Amino acid sequence: MNIVDRVRIESAILRYDFWLEMRGLRGSRRRELRRELRANLAEAATDVGTTRALFGIGSPKQLAYAATDTDPSRPRWSQGALWAALVFGLVIFGCMFTAIAFTAGVEASGVEGRRVHGFVFPWFGVDFAAQVEPGRSYAAGAGGVGAYFLGLPLLTFLLVAQPWRLLRRERHAPAATSDRA
Repeated sequence: MNIVDRVRIESAILRYDFWLEMRGLRGSRRRELRRELRANLAEAATDVGTTRALFGIGSPKQLAYAATDTDPSRPRWSQGALWAALVFGLVIFGCMFTAIAFTAGVEASGVEGRRVHGFVFPWFGVDFAAQVEPGRSYAAGAGGVGAYFLGLPLLTFLLVAQPWRLLRRERHAPAATSDRA
């Protein structure tokens, strides 16, 4: 098997592992399933070729869904992290866009040489500031935006990951029996 075939097989295994993680499987079980798939693909690649072996397994996502059941008592940490990162990026983009628009508004108003402060919807509690100097130099800033940068992604992480599922696991644990007579 050449390098390109190994890279293609490992790529399929990584995608399979990603979907296993999204299904909520623990690391040890994911390692077992990866090992099994790697061995099966290596054997099939020597028999029918790498391309046919990879086509034979189908979609790594469908394979992961067929191989597992979801565990309702396990939090979805990875999904929470992905969504929190997305929300963090959106908050940064939105804040930067608003600061640029605020600075453009200050420039369009004709105010020069002094710092202008303002509050912009929907950023409640965030103080935007802009200063336009007579030589077309600009300064912009946003104070108090930390609650948005930290709070919204953290809230998203908690709502998607659902860490309270751990409580369900402890509640459904089998009760210990005593040998009292």
